[in-house]
Amino acid sequence: MKYLIALALLIISLSTHALPIPASTLYRSPMMSHVTFTPNGKHISALIVEEGKSYISLIDTRDKEYQHIGSFDSDERLSEYSWINDEVLYIHYVKRGESRHVLLKLSEKEGKFTSELVPLPNDSYLVDPLVDEPNHVLFAKNRYDGRLSYQLYKLTLAQLLDKDFDKGSLVEQKLKDVAFFGWDSIRKALFAVTVDIEAMKGEVLYRELTDRRWKQLFEITDKKVQFSPIGFIGDDKLAVLSNENTDKIALYEFDIASQKLGKLIYEHPKYDLVSGEVNNAGNGISSVTYVENGQHVIQFLDSGTTEGDSLIKHHFKGKEGVVSAYAPDNKHQVLFVYASNDPGSYYLYDQEADKVELLTELNPDLMAFDLSDTQVFSVESVPGVNVEGYLTLPNQQSRNGVLLVMPHGGPIGIRDYNYFNNDTQYFASRGFAVLRVNFRGSEGYGKSFLNSGKGEFGKAIEQDITAAVNHVRKQYSFEKMCAMGASYGGYSALMLAIKHPKDYQCAIGAYGVYDLPLLFNGSNYKVLEEYRKAVSEVVGELSDDLLKYSPVYLADKIEAPVLLIAGKEDRIADFEHSQRMQYVLEKQGKRVEHLYYDKTAHGQNTWYWQQHENAYVADYLKRTLALSEYHEMAGVKPELAHQLGYDLAIIADGYNFDNKVENSPSQALAYYHQAALAGDGRSAYNYGVKLVQKGKQLLKETQGKQTTELMGVDDSQEGTRLVADGISWVEIGSSLGYASASNWLGLLYDEGEEVTQDLAKAVEFYSAAVEQGYDARSQLRMGKIYCLAKDELRDVKRCTELLALSKLVDLPKKDQKNAVTDDSRKLLHWIISQLYTYGHFDAKEIQLIQDLVKQEYGVSDVQVMLEGVEAGAIEYSRYYKKYRIYEKRKRFDASPSLVLGMVFEVEPQKGVDQQSKVAFIAKWTKEDDKGRKEIVQTNFLWGSQEDTWSTRISFGDDELFKGKLTVELSDLNNNLLATKTLELL
Repeated sequence: MKYLIALALLIISLSTHALPIPASTLYRSPMMSHVTFTPNGKHISALIVEEGKSYISLIDTRDKEYQHIGSFDSDERLSEYSWINDEVLYIHYVKRGESRHVLLKLSEKEGKFTSELVPLPNDSYLVDPLVDEPNHVLFAKNRYDGRLSYQLYKLTLAQLLDKDFDKGSLVEQKLKDVAFFGWDSIRKALFAVTVDIEAMKGEVLYRELTDRRWKQLFEITDKKVQFSPIGFIGDDKLAVLSNENTDKIALYEFDIASQKLGKLIYEHPKYDLVSGEVNNAGNGISSVTYVENGQHVIQFLDSGTTEGDSLIKHHFKGKEGVVSAYAPDNKHQVLFVYASNDPGSYYLYDQEADKVELLTELNPDLMAFDLSDTQVFSVESVPGVNVEGYLTLPNQQSRNGVLLVMPHGGPIGIRDYNYFNNDTQYFASRGFAVLRVNFRGSEGYGKSFLNSGKGEFGKAIEQDITAAVNHVRKQYSFEKMCAMGASYGGYSALMLAIKHPKDYQCAIGAYGVYDLPLLFNGSNYKVLEEYRKAVSEVVGELSDDLLKYSPVYLADKIEAPVLLIAGKEDRIADFEHSQRMQYVLEKQGKRVEHLYYDKTAHGQNTWYWQQHENAYVADYLKRTLALSEYHEMAGVKPELAHQLGYDLAIIADGYNFDNKVENSPSQALAYYHQAALAGDGRSAYNYGVKLVQKGKQLLKETQGKQTTELMGVDDSQEGTRLVADGISWVEIGSSLGYASASNWLGLLYDEGEEVTQDLAKAVEFYSAAVEQGYDARSQLRMGKIYCLAKDELRDVKRCTELLALSKLVDLPKKDQKNAVTDDSRKLLHWIISQLYTYGHFDAKEIQLIQDLVKQEYGVSDVQVMLEGVEAGAIEYSRYYKKYRIYEKRKRFDASPSLVLGMVFEVEPQKGVDQQSKVAFIAKWTKEDDKGRKEIVQTNFLWGSQEDTWSTRISFGDDELFKGKLTVELSDLNNNLLATKTLELL
């Protein structure tokens, strides 16, 4: 079915306008990742995300059916997993920043899997499952608390499951300060990485499993050259990537004995190598990889291409791809296929049939959208220096005439790629053209190009970006430009606006550095010589010259509006940078907005807050550049408009709730209004409720006072108007399918406070809430109306049917539309007390209600007597573990801190099981000093006869009164069992 839906979405996308993509559609976890085969090859295992929840799942290679075998909570993230055998899986995951390690034991019966979790010590990890030695593993465990130094064990699987390290074989315990153990299954060799923190160096050592002597492979130092091992190509030689003797990172032989580079194996004339592969024989290199035109390219050094490369070219024209996993018998492979306008899909390849079959797209919802291609170009910035750029243009029909210039972070040793990019597609789908540039300092183009960006903040780097901008503007016409970026990109965005004030109509700096001297003394750590030396190498020496390239000291040159985004716990670009930038801009009367996040460091770490940030940026661009509403773009249908409204609702939520953004009631109201206009039902509800609250507050403030007129409308009239408008917006929310809005309206007409009571309307809205999936409370309140109505609505049979929560619970899970929550159960208690207090029922109706109570609470209709009845001031005794009357006086001074109550016990009855359940109704009635009576509280009490019983009441400041307070206790046959009267002074 999901494939038919995907096909339908694709057909729709081919026949519609380019549409803006909602943030919630783009910024989410991939549907599939961490893909491999089970050892027997019968299943594919993967991390699967469904409806926001993550599962370890098995996919049958024959029928492609999924089975979840393990799940992760929202605060848990999978790091890695390995199959030890077909029945045991090792899993490493992170929970709230802390590593966790477990084994997952599987059992299969008739094709169905069940699983059991076995926790492992957190200071340990699986080194290798030792495939050639079934039921044995290599396992590392830290020997100290608070200091890294692993020991290596060889354990049987049974010993690992029992965590019985004492019975295992201790393979390595003498080697100190081991940060990592590894295993080469081809050469049967152990690897160890040792670290000397004080000396700031480390070693990579190796030995055979049966050999006790470690040999040094190479030393890890802080030398400013690249050195990355690829693998053994002989007993005494490694293949390594290095740029020690060349400008580009190239492939060399490395002599282990002399610890020196040897013969150059391969060097690309233009690009750094990023990886290499040792051949199957382990005596040479089969391929190397570099990045060309923003995408990884595999260069084969032996004959021809790999089978995987041929597969992609044959089955997926114009796409890139890799083999993600091989089945043990090589009959099946999992392929991952992608492009700059395609986030990617997983396919299962059947070698015998030469057939590929879709497993899933990474993001199936994106198939409904026209994703933008990226153009790659090169431009000469200054004589002899060419820089590469990536231009993503929106669909012709949706272009808004704005070029977004997005410098990457770093700036040294970072780069942009020509792969699918969420940010690029998010803004391109809204009509923006997006330009990214690999300026001087970017990695991948050689040592000289990388080093030429050092110390060039605000100089050569921005010169390169501007060269790319000018190149693009010669080819395409843009009415407006905005520079935006994060980290160094945030700094660069403001510097571009400073250096070219007439070209940029806005600048957005996120997590940026704006006061370069502050980089050297922003904290105690940053004044250390070692840190200052590292900063000097990238930024330049600390001197007054840095002031010339610091936006904080150049604010007078900024003409464009500025948005500053920052994390208050950022330790890379200290929050102080953004605060200083904001201060000087405001001081000089510049247009500046800010979006500061609590509990946030150098960028967002959850999808939700990434959605929030980008939704805010998109809205800022729309407002600042006077663009059309995104939900009003050509081709946007109501359902998509609703999703785009959700982007705005996320912004409103940030201002409305206690989270990472400072609360602002006015901003929350404004954004909920915008989101409601876009068709978001929840926002219409929130906006409406806030208007009602404002109106009620205004009416309360003007009650009994002479009102003032403003523009011909007095405060009282304005309050009434706000309430009416608010109710209208909540009704819109209900019509848009938002269940809480329907339930709120049901309460509104049920209680009749802001409107005339209309129980028929209340039932109508409660019924809508039930259909829209509100929890069981709407159904319960509807039931209450049917029981207590005095007109044609009265239907006690229907009432008791709706109050039967147990029947909702007993429904099959797929049919449980209205959740039975703790609040639902509390509401049912109250409703039953209301029925007995206010209802007038005939014998048949009473029997229906009594049957309901018996069904829901398991109570009996046994006649009971009470004993030990006391009333007065009540408190909970921790010693006796029950409520007790601590003052038995009949008169009390009225106070909000006063809690009054009644306690009692059920008198044992002969022949009656004391554990059988009984129920009572407690009714509290106040009589003020003028003799006016009012029922102020009712309670439904139930439990076993041997329980200790109590009912309690207290009053808020605005509820205090002087007079009598009477509590009456009755059984389910309305027999009065006890009554007590207290007096409040």
